[in-house]
Amino acid sequence: METSISKRITFAFLVIVFTSFFIAGGMGVYLFNNMVQATIQNEIGHDLDVADVIFQTQLTNTEEIVKYSSGYSRIRNNLIKNDSAALSKGLFDIYHERFNDTIDILTVTDKHGVVIARARNPAVFGDSVINNSLIQQALKGETVSSIEIMTREELLKESGLLAAQAYMDFTPTPKAKPRPDTNSTSGMVLMAATPIFDYEGNLVGVLYGANLINRDYTIVDIIQDALFKDVEYAGRDVGTATIFQEDFRISTNVLTDLGERAITTRVSQEVNEAVLERGEDWNSKAFVVNAWYVTAYKPIRNLDQDIIGILYVGILEQPYIDAGYEILWAYLGFLVLGFVSSMFISRYFTRSIISPIKKLIEGTEAIAKGEFEGIDVSTNDEIGELANAFNDMDAKLQQTMAKLISSRNEIETIFESISDVASAQDMDMKITFANRLAKDIYGDDIIGQFCYNVYEGKSGVCDDCPAISSLETGGIVRKIHSKYDYEGVRSYFELTGSPLKDEKGNISGMVMIRRDVTEQKTLENELRVSYINLEMAYEELKQLDKMKSELVANISHEIRTPLTSIRGYTELMLDGTLGQTTDQQLKGMKVVLRNVDRLTRLISNVLDLSKFDQQERVVKKVGLKGIIEHVVDDLVNEITDKSIAVTVDVPDNLVLECDADALEQVFINLLGNAIKFTDKGGSVSIQAYYEDKHHIHIAVMDTGVGIPEDKFELVFDRFYQVDASSTRKYGGTGLGLAITKKIVEWHKGTIWVRNNPDGSSGSVFHIILPIKHN
Repeated sequence: METSISKRITFAFLVIVFTSFFIAGGMGVYLFNNMVQATIQNEIGHDLDVADVIFQTQLTNTEEIVKYSSGYSRIRNNLIKNDSAALSKGLFDIYHERFNDTIDILTVTDKHGVVIARARNPAVFGDSVINNSLIQQALKGETVSSIEIMTREELLKESGLLAAQAYMDFTPTPKAKPRPDTNSTSGMVLMAATPIFDYEGNLVGVLYGANLINRDYTIVDIIQDALFKDVEYAGRDVGTATIFQEDFRISTNVLTDLGERAITTRVSQEVNEAVLERGEDWNSKAFVVNAWYVTAYKPIRNLDQDIIGILYVGILEQPYIDAGYEILWAYLGFLVLGFVSSMFISRYFTRSIISPIKKLIEGTEAIAKGEFEGIDVSTNDEIGELANAFNDMDAKLQQTMAKLISSRNEIETIFESISDVASAQDMDMKITFANRLAKDIYGDDIIGQFCYNVYEGKSGVCDDCPAISSLETGGIVRKIHSKYDYEGVRSYFELTGSPLKDEKGNISGMVMIRRDVTEQKTLENELRVSYINLEMAYEELKQLDKMKSELVANISHEIRTPLTSIRGYTELMLDGTLGQTTDQQLKGMKVVLRNVDRLTRLISNVLDLSKFDQQERVVKKVGLKGIIEHVVDDLVNEITDKSIAVTVDVPDNLVLECDADALEQVFINLLGNAIKFTDKGGSVSIQAYYEDKHHIHIAVMDTGVGIPEDKFELVFDRFYQVDASSTRKYGGTGLGLAITKKIVEWHKGTIWVRNNPDGSSGSVFHIILPIKHN
């Protein structure tokens, strides 16, 4: 039997209320507990800061007493006069007259840290306290104070009563960290030291004083009175304070079960490790002696910042817990009252909701039968709006159906207009729609068949089906399939798959378009074969070029070897080593030697030109002026022999990204030619200036024989000479300028030649190169 909607709404409403009740109750307990804990922690942290201020105030009081006492003439004058007996009596009288109840130790040392007099133990003097950090600071002229630990030996020197007061046997304490010793003989003191000066400002000694904290409850009681004002709960003090020496209590107002102060008990291991070992402040709930407290601990440090104890403030937790329970029970009572009230309210509102819903159900049944005449629920709320929406639905439903039919017709028209085979498949790859071309080629009965059966003749889904890929990626996927017919002819098809989505954006199927690209693929294959043939031809050309380079190198080597022999024997004949020669023979041998040099240069230039493209270039940033000056230095002998004036006008900040060695070869060729074709006493100049912000213009000018205008372009051709007479007179191979042009163009530059613009003899070689600004 089905449960009525009225009961379900009532049940759901009660579940919501009941759940809210437990959530609200749980959150209330949780938030209240956190609030109480946060409040107590904030309060205890503040109380610890106040306690620390009070502690430091007591230390300051000790410092003021010591500083004040140092001004007594009975101390200063006797110290200046070095009268130890009078000083001891004066210190004894001052202590018992003024400070017997306010300070435990009052002692005077000389300027070397040696004790001269003790107020409470005059019989002991002459020992050194120079190792004490406070005494060391006071001997430097500073008044200092801090909390320190005095050993039993030090206390005995000051007073046997103080040594007895400091001695403590540890009381076994649960949760305390184990330690090997069972007692402590040292004591914690508030200590201050101040320098004593004579009337001329010279240091003559030190006065130090101290108050022993062990078994002295003054400080902790002041803290308790200032923070908690003797407030009690269930016979216990609400707040307590404690001073620990190391991990044991030496001064406290925490009481034992017997009502005694819990001195000699020890702190828990957890607090010990956090505060004493790691130097951290520690705030948390803790079981202190016999009750739970919210506590705060902070380390006590001496002058050298060593941790020597702990300052503690604690607040009894029970008063806050009891007050919290009272508030919590009241809170839970209000929640129960709200829950019961909600049950009656839910019953009323359920009835008011169910009545119009029943009318809506009747109306929807009428729509299903096509008998809809309108729904009237007589309400102005959301249910009334829903009824109005039902009334509008009939008209809009008719409009929507008309649009769907129109859209289907449009889609069918688009499919039929596609010039390729097109079809739609469902998620199982069955064809649900196909255009006329698909039916003409594959048959009218393809609807309902698997696409891979129809198009590929396979019994299963294709491994690289673009329709499947489009479903996985959600995008359009194109792939090429090939197929052999019965005669072994291969055909290619471009398949395009695209997902179909419903009104919610979910993929419900896919569209696939099948285009015959056999002719296109055949052309691509032919182009690929042509490309492979071109690559093979290119590799053959590379091998031929390599063979050419090797041939040039081998021929050059084979020619150089006999040339070296010819030159050697010619030089021997010229200098008479091989016997006397006639003038005519000497003249002929000089011609031979000159032609040997010319042939050697020719071979070197041919090698440079053939190897230029194969060499690996090292491009780096270099200064143009440095390259040119280096070339001028290399040609200094030729310049000096012909008394040629060379001028270099190049800015220092011109930087080129170039192959420095190759660019140096350019200027060797240009300057060498300029010097060679310039008569004695002539001049050569090199200028460089900015052509624009990205290029530099370099001009190499000479006052030599010049070049005819019709030869300007020819001089850069390989083996070209302006005329035969210049070859005989000046020598050369005709390759220097060809190499120069190749290097300049490799650097993305240009080079050309013109005659001097002023009409004088000589020529000007111009170079444009890209630059980097420095």
